[in-house]
Amino acid sequence: MRGFKRYVGFVGLALSSANAWADLPQSSILSRYGITDDQLPGPAKTEVVEPAEEKSRFQIQPEQPFVTIRLGDGKQPQTTGNLSIDRMVQQELERCQRLQREVARRGGTYMRCDNSIPGMTISE
Repeated sequence: MRGFKRYVGFVGLALSSANAWADLPQSSILSRYGITDDQLPGPAKTEVVEPAEEKSRFQIQPEQPFVTIRLGDGKQPQTTGNLSIDRMVQQELERCQRLQREVARRGGTYMRCDNSIPGMTISE
C-alpha cells in the first residue's frame, strides 16, 4: 500500500510538471514583442579605477607563541674566587639544567635555575 501511494504521488507530480511546462511559451519574450538580439543595448562601458593605497592605522605583527620553552638562561654563576664554592655552584647549575630537561621532556612547567622568583627582575 505504501509503495502504491508513492507511485501515485510521483505520477501526479509528473503530470502537474508536464502541464506547467506546456503552458510556457516556446519562443523568447523578445520575439513576442518584435525585438531581436541585435536591437538590445550593449553593456555600459566602465572605467578601470585602481584602488588608492591607504596607510594602515594599525601595526600588524606576527602572532607571538603562546608558550616559550627555555632550557636555561645561558647565564653563568658569579665566581667567588673560592674553588670549592665555585665548583659546588657549577654542579648545582648542571643538576638544575638536567632537571629542567627532564621536566620539559615530561611536559611539566618551566623552572628557573638562577634562584630567582618568576616575574621578578634580578638587580645586580
